[in-house]
Amino acid sequence: MSNEKWRKNVAQLKPYIPGKAIEEVRRELGLEEIIRLASNENPSGPSPKAVEAMQKAIFDSQLYPESTSRELREKLGSMHNIHPDQFLIGNGADNVITLIGTAYINPGDEVIYCTPTFPAYRTITLLMGGTPIEVPLQYDYTYDLDKILEVITEKTKLIFICNPNNPTGTILKEGKLKSFLGKLPLHVIVVLDEAYVEFIEEKDYDDGPNFVKDGFPVIFVRTFSKLYGLAGTRVGYCAASPELMEPIRAVREPFAVNRIAHAGALAALDDEKYKHKIIEENRVEKGKLTKKLQSFGLDVTESHTNFLFVDMRGDVLEMANSLMQEGILIRPCTAWGLPSHARITIGTEEQNKRFISALKKIRKKQTTT
Repeated sequence: MSNEKWRKNVAQLKPYIPGKAIEEVRRELGLEEIIRLASNENPSGPSPKAVEAMQKAIFDSQLYPESTSRELREKLGSMHNIHPDQFLIGNGADNVITLIGTAYINPGDEVIYCTPTFPAYRTITLLMGGTPIEVPLQYDYTYDLDKILEVITEKTKLIFICNPNNPTGTILKEGKLKSFLGKLPLHVIVVLDEAYVEFIEEKDYDDGPNFVKDGFPVIFVRTFSKLYGLAGTRVGYCAASPELMEPIRAVREPFAVNRIAHAGALAALDDEKYKHKIIEENRVEKGKLTKKLQSFGLDVTESHTNFLFVDMRGDVLEMANSLMQEGILIRPCTAWGLPSHARITIGTEEQNKRFISALKKIRKKQTTT
């Protein structure tokens, strides 16, 4: 069927292509063990307490969930010292971003973000008939806040800021974002995507909850997919002032988060010991993996996340395919217009050793052919 019956905006969209599924690679190559370092998942999985809570919740799966995820909103409110009614829980952070765009973007509205970054911002802007205004990242792969201020017009509605940024792993230095927010015209709203914020090691770093409490026009978005290891259950959330949250609640589907996911998220927040264990393991392995890759002469951007942004010094698709033959999946950044860069998730110690071993093998083969 031709696309003449489609909504015009849909024809502009490029489908999001996630990291290749383990099941797909296993089927294609006949490999038993696959290590996926492509999707920034928690390699250790969710907290055992979260697993136990989800197992128990299965027995009530005939019941609809409480539609607003009240228990989770209350727990998050207590954690961030923000009223629970200022939170909205969705089916993953990407769903929350879609809801924000649906609530705010009118045809002709301008939406600003830097590139390369998470593609969901462009998708929802085009879907709602808005105009994407794309600003290149700075030389150090951070958001160019000065340039963003320059391109704001009376048509600007939203500014998306991914901090830390995906796929580069970079953050804005202390104080820069707060200064930027103070310079915005009143008609502009900032959506602060903080999917990886828990991995930032700088103490007292300004983040979304602080900006909301200080009265800035910020909607911050977070997820349970990364640190908490619940990518498969899809739980994300956002929070802002009551005024900014009102239209987002209006477009949210009534049962956005299922009972099992809700139970897992609640228990994950309670397991502080496990959370700190994952953060520490990520810190240690990130340092070791960075040094190993640098010893190969590869450029590794300083990361504040659970992944590395690496210039592989060659055709990244060829390298990714060779690694896949060895059972290792990484994420080529070609979709972001970066032909030599890869995004590589920090795995467990054993996974990282296997990745480095496979990379050595491939590089040695390349130099002898």
